[in-house]
Amino acid sequence: MCLNANQKPCCVTIALLAILVGIIEFSYDCIHLALYGMNKWLVGALIAWIPIFIAAVFLIIGTLREIPILLLIWVIVSLICGVALIIIKIGLMIYLPRLGLHVDIVVAILNVIFLLLVFVWAAYPYAYMRELKGQKII
Repeated sequence: MCLNANQKPCCVTIALLAILVGIIEFSYDCIHLALYGMNKWLVGALIAWIPIFIAAVFLIIGTLREIPILLLIWVIVSLICGVALIIIKIGLMIYLPRLGLHVDIVVAILNVIFLLLVFVWAAYPYAYMRELKGQKII
């Protein structure tokens, strides 16, 4: 998959990237919450990142110790919470005040990039999990 890349370092990189993106998004949402007050979309985004952080730790442990069930936990959590975050981001685009049209266009482009990132998050760990299961059969 993906030019026969070695999935083990890719999985660790994806987990670290998820943690980094999560910290940035979490901080940004906290700032918006402080500036604009209570907003159900912002609170939903903050809550959706918490399982992703926990599952990212599971992904690192599952990758380094070669435990397929931890990789499966990451795939399920990343897809469910990732799709929830995409829906929340669309809601934030609608209900959060912006500075202008150009900012909305940039936010929409970033949301499309995040959509692609969610599926990459799930693809590499799933491929590595299948690779591990294939090795145990033989």
